[in-house]
Amino acid sequence: MKQKNLFILLLIFLLGNNSFAQNKENIISNIQVQPDFVENGVKGLRISVLCDFPVLRKKYPTDSLLNIALGQAKFTFILSLFQDSNQVKPAFGYQSAFGRGDFLEIKLKCDPQFSDSKPLSVNHFVFIPYAALKLKEGKQNLSVSADLYGKDGFNTPYKQNTRSTVFSFTKPLTKIFECSLDSLVVKPFDNQGQAWDHELFGTDAPDLDFSIKMGDLEVGNIHKGNNYFISFAAKPRVFRFLVSENDEVTIFLTDTDDAFHDPIASWRFNTTNMKEGTVYQQKEAKENLTAFSFKCKVGKVKD
Repeated sequence: MKQKNLFILLLIFLLGNNSFAQNKENIISNIQVQPDFVENGVKGLRISVLCDFPVLRKKYPTDSLLNIALGQAKFTFILSLFQDSNQVKPAFGYQSAFGRGDFLEIKLKCDPQFSDSKPLSVNHFVFIPYAALKLKEGKQNLSVSADLYGKDGFNTPYKQNTRSTVFSFTKPLTKIFECSLDSLVVKPFDNQGQAWDHELFGTDAPDLDFSIKMGDLEVGNIHKGNNYFISFAAKPRVFRFLVSENDEVTIFLTDTDDAFHDPIASWRFNTTNMKEGTVYQQKEAKENLTAFSFKCKVGKVKD
């Protein structure tokens, strides 16, 4: 047993400190794209990235070595879209959703998962609305690039670039969606008569999170902790971003906590039923709200 432990320690030293221990394996084994996917009423691209962790068994032939290598691994990959050799940029209103960079990029952690102490291949799914792509309307041909980097538990570095096959889709016409929030007031207790938060010191007020989403992508947010209201008395808070034809915009008001988030209210706007230039004042009663005031409208995209 002592000899086996010494052998493992020697391998750890060699793998972590020698230049020959460079990765040759492709952890990202497959990228698939499903065009015209509808996520929560929004049309766009659904991207699937398969991370194949068992492939590292070629380098670490025993369970004990593989579990050390993956149990302490830190891998990350960045997704980007390309039209020929040109990287796609985010459309109007989506810069903050993709990190405020010049290009549309999505950064994801690629953490290994285990079942019965054995590593699994893990699929990561990403949805990108068509409206988020700074492209002209009509037929488009794109590819997805995934850049993986990181280190395993033995401190061995990994770098990999993988490109999907070229896929085609038709980008629909777009409009500008505008949401203008004046105020909202939450009741002291939820619809079950319970306080939102239970604090030993201070108030039981919720931590309010007002989130605007396209599919599952957040395009606008207001957060106000430990409060029953959000108010912009002097000037309303305005969010503007592009939507495709027939897209649905969803707004969520949530009490956010460290462990669990409690839903307070939600709104859905089907842009198919919204006339251009018409202001829609929201008046629908919500059982957890005392009052709220915000407006929405759609308009033409200026050339």
